[in-house]
Amino acid sequence: MLSALARWCGRHRKAVVLLWVVLAVGLLAGARLVDGGTAEDVVVPGSDSEAANALLAEADMFGRQSSQLVLTAPRNRYVDASELQTAVREVVDAVSAVPGVGTVPERVEPSPDRTAVRFSVPLDVGTTADKALAQRVLDATEPARAAGMDVALGGALGRQLSALNSRPSEIIGIVAALVVLLLAFGSAVAALLPVVTALLVVVGGLAGLDILKSAVSLPDVAPTLAAMIGLGVGVDYTLFLVSRQRRLLATGLPVPEAVARTARSAGAAVVFAGATVIVSISGLMLTGVDFVSWLGWSSALLVAGAVLSAVTLTPAVLAMAGERLGRGRPAPAADEALDGSVWGRFASWSARRPVAVAIASTVLLLGLGAPALALRLGQSDAGDRGTDQQTVRHYLATAAAWGPGENGPLSVVLTDPARAEAATAALRGTNGVASVSPPRPLPSGAVSLRVVPTTAPSDPTTDDLVERLRDEVLPRFGDAHVGGGTATRIDLADRITGRLPWLILAVIGVSCVLLLLAFRSVLLPVKAALMNIVSVCAAYGVVTAVFQWGWGADLIGLDGPVPIDSYVPMVLFAVLFGLSMDYEVFLLSAIQEHWARTGDNHTAVRRGLAETGGVITSAALIMVCVFASFILVDNPTVKVFGLGLATAIVVDATIVRCLLVPATMVLLGRWNWWLPGRLDRLLPHLLDHRAPEHRTRAAATASTEH
Repeated sequence: MLSALARWCGRHRKAVVLLWVVLAVGLLAGARLVDGGTAEDVVVPGSDSEAANALLAEADMFGRQSSQLVLTAPRNRYVDASELQTAVREVVDAVSAVPGVGTVPERVEPSPDRTAVRFSVPLDVGTTADKALAQRVLDATEPARAAGMDVALGGALGRQLSALNSRPSEIIGIVAALVVLLLAFGSAVAALLPVVTALLVVVGGLAGLDILKSAVSLPDVAPTLAAMIGLGVGVDYTLFLVSRQRRLLATGLPVPEAVARTARSAGAAVVFAGATVIVSISGLMLTGVDFVSWLGWSSALLVAGAVLSAVTLTPAVLAMAGERLGRGRPAPAADEALDGSVWGRFASWSARRPVAVAIASTVLLLGLGAPALALRLGQSDAGDRGTDQQTVRHYLATAAAWGPGENGPLSVVLTDPARAEAATAALRGTNGVASVSPPRPLPSGAVSLRVVPTTAPSDPTTDDLVERLRDEVLPRFGDAHVGGGTATRIDLADRITGRLPWLILAVIGVSCVLLLLAFRSVLLPVKAALMNIVSVCAAYGVVTAVFQWGWGADLIGLDGPVPIDSYVPMVLFAVLFGLSMDYEVFLLSAIQEHWARTGDNHTAVRRGLAETGGVITSAALIMVCVFASFILVDNPTVKVFGLGLATAIVVDATIVRCLLVPATMVLLGRWNWWLPGRLDRLLPHLLDHRAPEHRTRAAATASTEH
C-alpha cells in the first residue's frame, strides 16, 4: 500500500507539494481569523479541589474573566502621597474606559505597608482576554508610570502578554539540522529536503493548534512542546527516507522504483515508529485530566502530521530531486561495502566483545539514572522565572507587598454556613495561615473563605498546610472542601502518582504489540521496552541533578534549584518512550533486512548497525540540537523538557542503540527472531522482509536449536 501510494505521489509530485503548501497556508490564514489563548487552568475530576471549584464557579454568575493590576510606589515612598493617589485614580478611570473592560472598583486595596495598591480588571460579558486588549489595559496605566510607579498586570490579561516565545529556539534547531545534514550527506539537496518538509509540518501543525485553542483550553506549554517534538521527528523521518533513497539510487535503480522501495521498507518503518510515538504520548489521557491529556494530544497531532508527510510529501519531493539526491558523499551500494565503513568497523569491534560492551553500557546507564531515586515532585510558579514578563512582575510585586501566600490563596468552601464563624476562628489559629477573609455566601447556600498561606505556592510547606486542613482542621465543620489553583495542583500530583503505573503499563503494552506486529518476534519487543525504560531513567537522573539539586543550573539560565512540576515526569516518560522506539524501529528494520538476506544473526546485527549507525546518530544530533535549543526559553518547565529530552536522546542514540542493543542481540543469537508456530500463523507479515520459505525455515531452525 505504501509503495503504491509513493508511486502515485511521485507521478503527481507537483500537485502533492502544492496541496501541502495550500494546506499550511490555509491553516495559517485560519489561525489569524480565530481568537484563542493558552490557559493554566487545571481540573482534576473527582478531587476535593474540583468539588470546591465547582461551587465557587457558581458565584461567577456573569462569566467574567478577572485580571489584576498592581501599582507599586517608588522606593522610599508610600501610595497615600497625594500625587500618587491622583495617578492611581487616573489609572482606574483610564482602565475603565478601555473597550471590553467592565466596571473597575473605585476603591483600591492598599498593601499593609502602604507601598503598593491593587485592583481587579473585570471584562465585559463575551469579551475574550487577548493580547491586544491586554496591551490596551497596560497602556492605560501610563499616569502611574509617569508618577514613577511600577506597573504589573496579572491574571488572564497578564498571561497574554507573557506568552512563551520559542521562535529563536526553533530557528537555532533548524540551522543546526542543516549543518548536521550537510556534514552527513555532503549534498545541499539531500540536506534541505528533511528541513523543508519538517518546517511545512510544524508551521501548519502549530497553526492548527492556534485554531484549536479557540475551542479547547490548551496548556501554555503545549504548543512549545509540540513544536519541539514535531520539528525533531519531522526531520528524523525524512532523513531516514532520504538515506534509504540515496542507497537505492547508488545501486542503479531508477528514481520511481527507488521511491517505491523506499516507501515499502523505510516508509513502513516510519509509520510504525510514528505510531509508537503517537500511542505513547496519547497515553497521557489515562490521567483523566484535560490539562495533561492535551499536552499529549497536541504533540501527537504534529507527529501524525510528520508521518503523513513522510508517506505523501516526502515521496513527491524525492521524485522531484531525482538523481541529484545521490550527489555528495557516496552511499554504500552493496552490503559488503558496509563492512569496510567506519560504522562497519565499529560494529565489528562491538560484536566481537558483546559481554564487555553490555556490562560497561549498563554500569554507565545506572550511574546516570541513580539521582532519579531522589526525585521529588512539586509545583513551579511565576516566582521561579527570572524574566521581565508581566506575570512574573505581578507575582513579585504581590509577594513583596502582601506576602508570598497571596500568590496562591486557598478557597475553603463550607456547605453549612452556620459553622462558618467557628471554622474561621480555627483556620486563623492554624500554623501556616497568614489571614482568613470573612465568609462569602455562594448561590448554592454554601460559604467560601479565602485562606492565605504564609508561604509561596511552590513551597512544600504549603502542600503540608493543605493536607493538614483537609485531614485535621476542616472535618470538624461538616462537609468542607479546599480549592483554588494551589490545591488543584496538589490534587493533580496525587492523581498522577496514582495513574503513573497504569500509564507505564499501557504504553509499554501497546508499544510491544506494535513491535510484535512489525518484527514478528517475542523477545525483541520486550528487550526494546527495557532499553527504553533505561533511557528514560537516565533522563530522570540528569533532570533531578540539575533542577532539584541545582548542579549546573546557572548554565541554563536559572538562579538555583526549582521545583519539578508533578506532570513533567509523566509527560517525559510518554514522549521519551515513543521517541526512543523510533531509533529502535530504524535499527531493527535494518537488522531484519540483513537477517532475511543472510540468515546469519551475527552478520545481520553487524551490518544493520553499520547501515543505520550514521543515520541514527545524525538524526539524534539534530534532535538534541532542537531540544537543547529550547533550554533558552524563559520557562523552567520548558527547560526541564528541553534538557530531559536532549539527554535521553543522547543516551539512547549512543549508549543504548549503538552499544547495548547490538551487544544483547549478538548474545541472544537466533532467539531474537523466535516466534511460536501458532502465533506465527496468526500474525500478518508487515515489516518482515524475509521470503515465505525463509520464514518457515528460520522459525523451524530456531525452535529446533533452542
